[in-house]
Amino acid sequence: MPSNVSAPPVADGRAGARGIASSAYLLLVLTIVGTVNWADRQVVPILLPGIQKDLGLNDTEAGVIAGLAFSLIYAISSFFFGYAADRFVRKYVIAGALVVWSLATMASGLATDFWSLFAARFFTGIGEASLYPCALSLIAERFEAASRGRALGIFGAAAAMGSGFGVGLGGKLATSLGWQKVFFIYGAAGFAVLPLLFLMREAPRPTATSKAEPTGTAIKEAFKDKRLRWLWACGTVAIASGHGFGAWVPSYFVRDLGLDVTKAGALFGLSALLGGIVGGIVGGTLADRHRKLRVGGEFDVSAVAAFVGGALVLGTLEAGPGGGSALGGLVATLAIYSIFPGLLAAMLSFAPPHRHGVTGAINTLFLGGIGAATGPFVIGAASDGLHSLHAALYIPIAGLCVAGILAMRAGNVAREMEPAPPLTAPYRTTSPELTGSPPKRDVA
Repeated sequence: MPSNVSAPPVADGRAGARGIASSAYLLLVLTIVGTVNWADRQVVPILLPGIQKDLGLNDTEAGVIAGLAFSLIYAISSFFFGYAADRFVRKYVIAGALVVWSLATMASGLATDFWSLFAARFFTGIGEASLYPCALSLIAERFEAASRGRALGIFGAAAAMGSGFGVGLGGKLATSLGWQKVFFIYGAAGFAVLPLLFLMREAPRPTATSKAEPTGTAIKEAFKDKRLRWLWACGTVAIASGHGFGAWVPSYFVRDLGLDVTKAGALFGLSALLGGIVGGIVGGTLADRHRKLRVGGEFDVSAVAAFVGGALVLGTLEAGPGGGSALGGLVATLAIYSIFPGLLAAMLSFAPPHRHGVTGAINTLFLGGIGAATGPFVIGAASDGLHSLHAALYIPIAGLCVAGILAMRAGNVAREMEPAPPLTAPYRTTSPELTGSPPKRDVA
């Protein structure tokens, strides 16, 4: 894990300036909250068989619930939270939104038809949109560029842990308690992590730079950067493919491979848990190393991971019942999760610190919104149209290959733009308000 930054108590008493100042604690808390965030989000796929049976949903409607109902408002709301992350105390922003998404998750268990479940997932998406803009801003502030990829990989492992525990435990609980009570339990878990957030310490927010710049200006400047445009294109296609595969592969195990919900949940949960944790950390570590070898080296890691992920998804579908499909799913998940830490690290290198919240919101729009919504919906609609979920699951293979090509192009653009004059003010990797020392500069 990246080195800690410990700090003496802050005497000024400003909001957010008291608490545990260790960077390791900050990363731990964000990862735990991220795990809850992803568990609430990713428990839906393993519950879909029961939800569809009880509420009478077809695959297209189920794809909307698994993707669009959550992801569209998630993406739109991220701009509000990106604005808030650049101006207000981020741990309080996350805490307030955590209450909203936990209550909405519990409300999902009260759904009686498509529209009531849609509404519950809609409000879950609003609350959960807070985490990534705030967390990326905090991580960028507290970890130097040289170790940021690994820090983001550790934080990214929350997606794996949330998916793994969410689906694995969710399948078991759904069998014994019913899908409605699973939503109640998962929503209640959010309240248990609130005290950890309040103990986390962060630097007071900047008072001049971010408040003087309109959000529209920050968005416009971000889109001027060709590197970011190619990065977001790559990430959107990659997450649409990965999220689409992840949303429907449990149903594939149940329908086509004949597994019951408990076994499918355990199998997919284990794949997401182990593959995602290892993939996130390995992907982030390799991104840090390749960044030192050449400009845009992070994109090399993302490209290879995307191509390997596509091949392994193919292997999972061709393996049929048995250990081959389980192994393929495990390693495919590892490769898919390896794509994203390098993309996030590069994004934070390209954006100035006072725009990290807004830039993270744009990232959420493309990846968490467009990508995550499109993948499950397209596969669900294709399954209905082709009358074969197995055939529809070949779509992510093509998508991952396209993502690999886009990552290669993003790396080429980054190299074409180097050496370039600094686009931003020097990064503040360690807050002087926390340490009492002068700010450090990132080496981009």
